[in-house]
Amino acid sequence: MSTQTNIASAAIHVVGQYNDAGKTLVGAYRTGVQRLLGGAASRYSEFLGNRQIPLVSEQIKANLIGAQEKVHGFLSNRLDIDTSRIVNVMDRVAAGTTSGIETVANRVAQIESPAATTVLNALSAVNQPFATVSVQIADRIVAGTKQIEARVSGTEEAAPVRTVKAKVAAAKKPVRRAARKAA
Repeated sequence: MSTQTNIASAAIHVVGQYNDAGKTLVGAYRTGVQRLLGGAASRYSEFLGNRQIPLVSEQIKANLIGAQEKVHGFLSNRLDIDTSRIVNVMDRVAAGTTSGIETVANRVAQIESPAATTVLNALSAVNQPFATVSVQIADRIVAGTKQIEARVSGTEEAAPVRTVKAKVAAAKKPVRRAARKAA
């Protein structure tokens, strides 16, 4: 029954990796939006501070900058709350899925019928390569999300983007059909 255990542990590993990848993407999203909000706030403050706008006093500029800071604080707070909720939901789904996989694996391990054991071993032997490939895919996905997170946070130097040239298909001439004459 070790093959079933391997498939169950592979499934649990895949669920954990996808959960980590999801949380990494949520973190990258959070970081990106915070950078966007911070950049917009600094440009707004810089714009108002460096300009002489008619009919706008220094007090009005200060009030506008203060209002903008309140909006920035509100949006940042909502972003943190909402992304935290998303991460909590992802953790609950992963925990429930893992628990279900473990329950099924434990039930399968309790089967004592020789015929059922033979069928389960055959199914496990067929599905083991798929489980191995799934683990490898999940590991690559996590590695990719880590690269996305590093790129969004600005900690990684951006590698040049590779340009892929597509072949242009030859344009086809439209087919003209002769109009049918009404008989």
